[in-house]
Amino acid sequence: MLRFTSLASGSSGNATLVEAHGGEDERPTRLLVDCGLPLRRLTAALAARGCTPGDLDAVFVTHEHSDHLGGVLALQRRHGTPVWSSAGTWSAAMARAGDGTLPANTACHGVAITIGTLELLPFAVPHDAAEPLQLVCRSGQARLGIVTDLGEPTDAVASALQGCDAMLL
Repeated sequence: MLRFTSLASGSSGNATLVEAHGGEDERPTRLLVDCGLPLRRLTAALAARGCTPGDLDAVFVTHEHSDHLGGVLALQRRHGTPVWSSAGTWSAAMARAGDGTLPANTACHGVAITIGTLELLPFAVPHDAAEPLQLVCRSGQARLGIVTDLGEPTDAVASALQGCDAMLL
């Protein structure tokens, strides 16, 4: 089973919780897509859904704009949450932070990432950022497309989203 909820959406912050449930006795895999909220607001939003920042298996950052990235460094420092992003996004984020570098896992267009019972397939989008990526998340046969900042629709984006059971736009 695949479940998702928007924790925040807009210029003051974006964050989406994606949960992949395996068997009844298994703990769900929890992915945060973007972390544009301050840690206190994120913690409250997660608590309303029955989890904590420590329950997150990873965060995927789609691009370096502050409404998508603003809280990720605090989340990573405080909870050790693994971060995934494109190399261009993370480089731009570290240049903005100006306080050294933190590690991130590199995501690439078209290269699948497995996190617990969740498979992510990042795809490139035309947006005014350094190497932005959006996602298709899959658990079992369920597919969720997440496209929060697109720029403009293209045939490549439509192809990446083909066959999704649900989309968050």
